[in-house]
Parts: sequence; C-alpha cells; structure tokens
Amino acid sequence: MNISEEQVNKIFELASMDYKKSLENISEKDISEALIAIERKIYSFSSGVKVDTLENKRILIADDLELSIYQLSTVLKRIGITPSVARHKDEALKEMQKTHFDCVIFDLFMPDSSDGFDLIEAAVNKRKENNLDFKIVVISGTDDSALIEHSYELGADFYIQKDANWHSKLLKFISTSFQIDKNTAFTRYTINNDIASYIIKRFNETKVFDELIKNINTSIYTGIKHVLFDLKEITAFDNDNVYIFADIYKICAENGGKFVIVNPSLKVREALSFAYLEDVIPYKNSIEDAVSLIMEESKIQ
Repeated sequence: MNISEEQVNKIFELASMDYKKSLENISEKDISEALIAIERKIYSFSSGVKVDTLENKRILIADDLELSIYQLSTVLKRIGITPSVARHKDEALKEMQKTHFDCVIFDLFMPDSSDGFDLIEAAVNKRKENNLDFKIVVISGTDDSALIEHSYELGADFYIQKDANWHSKLLKFISTSFQIDKNTAFTRYTINNDIASYIIKRFNETKVFDELIKNINTSIYTGIKHVLFDLKEITAFDNDNVYIFADIYKICAENGGKFVIVNPSLKVREALSFAYLEDVIPYKNSIEDAVSLIMEESKIQ
C-alpha cells in the first residue's frame, strides 16, 4: 500500500482503534476496517435527526441455569444487544456495582426466591441512591401469584412468566422501554450480521428520509444486506412519500438483499398499491415472519 506511517497513525487515531502491527504487516483489510469505523463515527455525530439504537444498551442477565442464559442471550441478540451475564446472586451484585445498566433481568429462583428478591431490592436501592432510571425485569417459570405480587411490591417493573410467548413479551417490553423519547425519528438494531431492523417513529419529513437513506447506506457498506421497516407506530401516511420505499428497495436489491415492510397500516398498503409496489416489496405482520422470509429465500438462492 502506498501510505505513510504518519497517515496510518492518523487513520487509526480517528477510528479510535489500537493496532500493534508494523507498517509492513498492516493489510488493506485493517485499513478498510479503520475507515469503516471512522465513517460510523461521522454518521453518528453529523445528523440533525435524532436516531436511537438498541445496540448500545447495557443489559444484565442474572440466572443460575446455563440453558436460560443461552435462551435469554439469544433473544436479546436478535435486537442487537449483547448482554452481561451473572450466574449467581453475588456475581450479579458485583456486576451492578461496576456498571450502570439500562435494564437488569433476574431469574427469581437462584436457586431460591430469596435470591431473586435480594437482587430486586439491591437494584431498587441503586436506582434510588444514584438517581438512575433503569428497568428491573423478573423472569421465572412460576405462576405463584404471591411471589409475583411481592416482586412488584419490591419494585420490579415487569414480571414475565416463562410461557409459550415469554420471548415476545420480553422483546416488546425492552423495545418499548427504550422508545420513550417522542422526538426520536427511528431506532435501528441489527438482528444478525445480514439484517438490520428499523422501528420508525416519524415518517413525514424529508430530513428523516435523508437520514434513513444515509443510515441504510452505511449499514450496507458495513456488511448488512437486508433491511426491515417496522411501521407499527405509523398510522397516517402520505402517498407522496411512497418513493422512499422504492429507493430503499433499490438500494437493497443492488446489494443482493431484500427490503421487507413489517406491520404496515391500511394507509401504507394502499400507498404501495397506488405506486404498483404491492407485488414488489413484501410486507409481514411480525419481525419473526419477515426474518423467516429472508432466511427461506436466502436458502433458495
């Protein structure tokens, strides 16, 4: 590569990346990763539109069963969150002392309910003492109403019984909890290395459209191929804005990916039909169905 050591130093400094290779051993891939990191930083600071992301949320899982830890971690990774893990009460207490989490998820029995109650009390005390606003979620297989009621009395924000729909309840609670700012235009999170999902909060401003296109282009530049638009909060829709769907469909298609709309209102479906896009851009009623569609078509290809 025709690049000086001074230039290399500057690139990695701007990217906030450490490197210990000599100039002779730095590859084009190393430089490319640094440039991608710089571009991400530029996009994150240059926008006038408020964009949120779930990928930077800090969540603690406290559970003494490896299977439960695996299940919870897998569910959270679907919305771009890699959680911290504690496997017993004392470890969870130490993690809470070290880190200000956005949400803590406690199994009630670790192995006794007294452990779960102790953790709820410790989390509530930390919240009060440090003037923090994080969520406390209790998850358990028990349906004992006395235990559930006591969890809420101590200060838990949400109790999830491990029934057939527990993972959907958890995802909905976490996504909703982090969507409290009405000025946020959209929230982006990655489902896996290929799929980015956007929860759209506002869809009636040119500057929001511009930021969406810029954000999607950055995602694709960094390896994302498929894009999901969750429009569950968009009820009113101007037919003139349907062009944004066509633009995003084209961006994804040109890069070998798919664009899928999730939870479209009747107004959105009518706009797609008006623009002859109803048979071009697929739509589904849930993120799970949209991901399944992409996975199935990827296998066929």
